[in-house]
Amino acid sequence: MTYLQQLIDKNREEYNRATRHPLTNELCSGTLSDSKLYVYLTQDLNFFNYSLNLLGKVLALCDDPTASVRLAKQIGFLAEDENDYFADTLKELETRDLSSVAKMRKESIVLPEVTQYIEYLKYLINESSSYSELITFCFVMEKVYLGWVEYNQDINNIAKSLPEKFQTWIDLHSGDHFVEWVQFLNNEVERCLKLNAAKDSSTEIYESTFVKSLKLESNFFEACYLYKE
Repeated sequence: MTYLQQLIDKNREEYNRATRHPLTNELCSGTLSDSKLYVYLTQDLNFFNYSLNLLGKVLALCDDPTASVRLAKQIGFLAEDENDYFADTLKELETRDLSSVAKMRKESIVLPEVTQYIEYLKYLINESSSYSELITFCFVMEKVYLGWVEYNQDINNIAKSLPEKFQTWIDLHSGDHFVEWVQFLNNEVERCLKLNAAKDSSTEIYESTFVKSLKLESNFFEACYLYKE
């Protein structure tokens, strides 16, 4: 069993909370309301705007040429495919009845849990110089997204003929490309563990980053789902 799988098992309750949340379950079944989807995407867009900078920092710290190329390719993918999804879907949602989130739309509200998450991203981007810390965070972030898709696939909860606003988001976080990306991040964390074992046997940075990142993801989903004006 890999070290990361041990961490998932050790934190199974929190992992399940993040990957089996009503928000993503309803997204997969096609029952998530437009207002909840709007809240989720506008809040997630805050993370997206930092994610490119974060991956740039990871790329700058990477010591392996092959891994550097893979990271660079992912930055390009995010800048094109995922960026287009946000723009297209939010434009579509603006034509729907979003009166229940009128204040958020008008004032561009950022939820406290999202602000807390962003502060952590700022720390990683501006202060951390640990590739191990950064790559572990990236793994957790992406593993959670693959996890909620796989959970809904396993319970046959992904509806057929979903609108693009749902299906495209699912597609972006599943399939061979995304599975390979998450496996790459997994392998990079495990590679760092082996490299650092000779210098320092401590795994504290990996576990603390894993647990903190996982809780931030769980709290993010919960805050978006329960938001009311």
